[in-house]
This record gives sequence, C-alpha cells and structure tokens, in this order.
Amino acid sequence: MMEPLISVYIPTYNRLELLKRAVQSVQNQTYKNFEIIIVDDNSSDGTQDFLVGLTKVDSRIRYFFKDKNSGACVSRNIAINLAQGELITGLDDDDYFLPHRLEFFLDYWVNKKREDSIALFTSNIKSEKSNQAKEHSLFSKKYFKKDDLLFANYVGNQIFTETKTLRQVSGFDESFCMWQDLELWYRVGDLGNFEHVDKPTYFFDTSHLYGRISEAKSEKIFKTVEQFSEKNQLNNFKKRMLNNHLYNYKVIHKDRFANFIKEILKLSIIMRNFFK
Repeated sequence: MMEPLISVYIPTYNRLELLKRAVQSVQNQTYKNFEIIIVDDNSSDGTQDFLVGLTKVDSRIRYFFKDKNSGACVSRNIAINLAQGELITGLDDDDYFLPHRLEFFLDYWVNKKREDSIALFTSNIKSEKSNQAKEHSLFSKKYFKKDDLLFANYVGNQIFTETKTLRQVSGFDESFCMWQDLELWYRVGDLGNFEHVDKPTYFFDTSHLYGRISEAKSEKIFKTVEQFSEKNQLNNFKKRMLNNHLYNYKVIHKDRFANFIKEILKLSIIMRNFFK
C-alpha cells in the first residue's frame, strides 16, 4: 500500500491535559507516516512550554502560537495552510483517535472509495457525562450529497480528504460563530459526495468539565441559520430543511413544537424522492 504523508491538525486553547491525550492518540497510530500540526490560540495554561518540549522529541509535530485569541477556525485554517501532507484530517483537542484510524482511512481511500466521493467520514464513539460511551450515528445510507447536510450534519466534525480539497474551497469561514464545519462541508460537497465508512474510529468526548468549542446560545444559532442561508443562496425549500437543526439544539419554543414536527414530517416525505 502507498504510504503518503497524512496531516492531522489540532486547534487548542487552555486544555493542556486533554491536548496531551489527543496528541498521544495520534502518536499511537498504527500508521506512522503522519505529521501533527497544533495551533495554540494564545493559551495561558502551559500549553506553549509543553509543545516546545514535545517538538524536541518528536519531529513529526509542528506548532504555531497565535499572539492573540481569535478562535478555533482561524487556528484550523492556519494548520491547513501549513500542512505538508497529501491527505488531511482534523482532531479537536478534547477528543482522541482510536489507534487504527489513519491506517483504516488510508486503506479505504486507496482501495475502496467510490470515484465520485470527495471525502470520507465515520460515526463517532461518544462519551457522555455519565462516563458511558456509545456509538453516535445518524446514518441510514452510505453516500451523502451536499444538500443532505441541510437536514442534519451527517458528516460530523471531521472528514478525511485531500489537503488540496480544503484549500480549493478556501477552508473554514472564520466569520461564522458556529457551524463552521457544516458550512465548510457544504462547500466541499460541490466537489463530490461524502462517503460513510462504517467503522467508528473517533472518540468524541463530552464527559469533561470544559465546554465544547462549538457550544452556543440560541441567538447565535438563529443568526447562523440566516448567515448560512444567505451565503449559500438557499431557496425557501432548502431553508426549511436547514431549520431542522434548530430542533437539534433544542431552541424551538414548546408552543411551536407541534407545527415544527409537522414540517419535518412533510420534508422527510419529500426528501425520499428528492435525494434518491
């Protein structure tokens, strides 16, 4: 099997102990030809000293320190621009890889990926605050087009693709206060399908006391829905599909819930034919 360099980008901010776990999970990969690019969003918890020491013992690790805090997606874009790998995937600093993730992705990419697929993704293993882990999956099919993502972010928070693909679509839109991953995947979807690989290799951790990078308040969600719709010039039908995300964030007022469910049921019937 070919052994191309795979870039793994990790944005981080003041979560040193979790970052150590994330980095170690990449170092422990069964596939060894990788680089780790860590972009520190001006942490004050000793992260910089840790990374300086880490690069002295592992030449596969590179870091970038930001002189001011500017958000995770600015960090991700810096990493994408610095990446030297032919292939790329991301890792949040509070999550971690299972040991075979890179090897599994690469083997599938080289030997099994459908020609019209632009990116691969897997379901996640999600750790709840109850300390119980379970597979988190939304999948009823294998291939997803960009407009499927309007109904739900089936792809999740990470993809495996060619580095040039993320650069071709100009990376993450830093003006979004949330949904940056969904918005980027929607643009990546102009280039091909997303292919679901039925083997969870990513541990999505919500059991710790730190906030997730993507947590947001209701007003931010409504603002983002409008911003997403305007940027991507969604028609009324597609806007209605996108509104399904509001239910996922539990921001629908109870007196509107019944009507909202009726709308979703109508959409699901239409989509059976629309996305065949």
